[in-house]
Amino acid sequence: MDEKKLIRIARLGEPFGIRGGIKIYSFYDFILNLKKGQKLYISEGDTEIVKKEVILENIHTHGKGYVIYFEGFKDRNNVEKLRGNWLLLEEDVLFPLPEGQFYTFQILGISVYDSNGEFLGIVKEIIETGSNDVFVVENQGKELLLPFIKDVVKEVDLKEKRIIVELIQEL
Repeated sequence: MDEKKLIRIARLGEPFGIRGGIKIYSFYDFILNLKKGQKLYISEGDTEIVKKEVILENIHTHGKGYVIYFEGFKDRNNVEKLRGNWLLLEEDVLFPLPEGQFYTFQILGISVYDSNGEFLGIVKEIIETGSNDVFVVENQGKELLLPFIKDVVKEVDLKEKRIIVELIQEL
């Protein structure tokens, strides 16, 4: 059986109300695109190991966050057991992004090379700055910060798992 790749889309927080709602801390921009009846997964703690398969009943905004309800979870005590776990979604049902945009999980761990083919390191982290993201590239304990802008990032090849960059010369 082919195992599907699961992606973390939110962290489960504290119960909300008495009818089985639970707050989530989402970092998936399309969380409200999830549909009633959609299959989701709950992790086993801080892993991608599936603890439980769940079916989405409802999701809505609450303040600056979200509250989610799952079929079969009808009270506060049921969802309390889910607190602190990850909400996972199958990679192949993620909302498709426009060309030139990528999910964080697709970029992390990719090798980075300069335009001459020299290996610069692996993307270890992505920092969101507001104006553009910054890739933290690590090589043998040293970090290089690369802004995700057209002048620097020339090619992102997800199939080959590599990024080609043009380093900006300092004056």
